[in-house]
Amino acid sequence: MALAGENTAGLVLFSYIVRQGSLTGAAEVLGISRSTASKQLAALEKKVGARLLTRTTRKLMLTDIGRQVLRETKKVEQALQAIEQLSEDNQSALSGGLKVSCSSAQGRIHLVPLITRFLAQYPGIYINLQLEDRFIDMVAEKVDVSVRIGYLPDSSLIARRVGDLSWVLCASPEYLRTAPALDKPDDLLNHRCLFYRNAKSVMNTWTFRDDVTDHSVVVDGPLSINDASALVSAAVDHAGVLLIDKSMLGDTLETGQLVPLLENYKALGGLPMYVVYPEKAYMPAKTRALVEFLLAELPVLIQ
Repeated sequence: MALAGENTAGLVLFSYIVRQGSLTGAAEVLGISRSTASKQLAALEKKVGARLLTRTTRKLMLTDIGRQVLRETKKVEQALQAIEQLSEDNQSALSGGLKVSCSSAQGRIHLVPLITRFLAQYPGIYINLQLEDRFIDMVAEKVDVSVRIGYLPDSSLIARRVGDLSWVLCASPEYLRTAPALDKPDDLLNHRCLFYRNAKSVMNTWTFRDDVTDHSVVVDGPLSINDASALVSAAVDHAGVLLIDKSMLGDTLETGQLVPLLENYKALGGLPMYVVYPEKAYMPAKTRALVEFLLAELPVLIQ
């Protein structure tokens, strides 16, 4: 069986249908209409001469021939990636687009200034930066590089660790002026605490370590926010006590807007930061340039 050139799009579509679990999801990722996707799949199945997918009540399932075609499809994708890199690397200057992902707060504080410098260094490159606090499928959503916080599940992605975030407990002098004493972790139960909360998780269990043991406290307070930089602003405005990644505080400690607390205890929970990118047989030069730039610059920012 020989596939004509027009079937290449159908092969790529088929791969995305399997990843997304639906024809509609694949069409959205590829930026085509569902009807176009349906026609491409039908044309591919006609060329193969067999159904590639069957639908159960819950999901799409690969047929035996579908599994064989999927293996070959991956080879086509790798070949297209290799051609893309050869085309880009043959140019005297790096150019083209990159899609980058990062959490909202970390992106605003750390990544935007770095990317601005990177683009000044490589004026032929343009970047689409997506700032969002959700888990993304980098392959399905065509993300070239991601900066991620926290421990990562096993996957085919390549993750390069750039360092660990360090946590600091702090509050404004104005808040502390009338607040109860704060000499040990359990005293936080008497304080208005600021903490991160989104639709899926809440970070209000704070743990500290002294020379002997760990102390965990479930804190409470009138304000929780799903954005770290907004939490810092609330702390500066005297809203309460905050436990946060030190690199998010900017110059608020140096200027005295916030002061560190419980310095005889070590705040635990600092998470690792990674630069992540999909594993490819050939990495485009523009992607390699950005990865190397971030690996060199991010460790300095999160110290």
